[in-house]
Amino acid sequence: MKAGYICLLLLMGASVALTACGNTKNKKAESNAVGNDKDEHGCIASAGYTWSEVQKDCIRLWEKGVRMEDVADKEKSAYIVFAPDSLQVELFFSDERPNDILDRRSLPAGGYAWNVEDDDTKNVRMENGKWTISQRGNLIYQQAEDVQ
Repeated sequence: MKAGYICLLLLMGASVALTACGNTKNKKAESNAVGNDKDEHGCIASAGYTWSEVQKDCIRLWEKGVRMEDVADKEKSAYIVFAPDSLQVELFFSDERPNDILDRRSLPAGGYAWNVEDDDTKNVRMENGKWTISQRGNLIYQQAEDVQ
């Protein structure tokens, strides 16, 4: 009787131990699964998606944006993403600073520039067939050459 009771306790203990191990593995697999890293907008960063305010959607910058190169530091880059109606442009920077959203304005000589009203800190415009970002009159980013 005593031996049967001990065997029963050992079997129950082994069952509990094996069940606990299985749950830990399942939880680890769930937390490390690709696509399990959604942000507050539902964008999956591990798949390359980020939220765009002007698009009101999760986008991949290399698919929807125009890649810009820093003229002083080729290690830095930015992307510009236009709203569907082109009334706004959103600037995404590689150095993790907050995105800027600029509004379209008509230029006196024709064409458009995107900036913040009465704040000439950043301007996006097309110059000589390439997109540029200037800050207070100084060119800081220009459209990257297409890699073929």
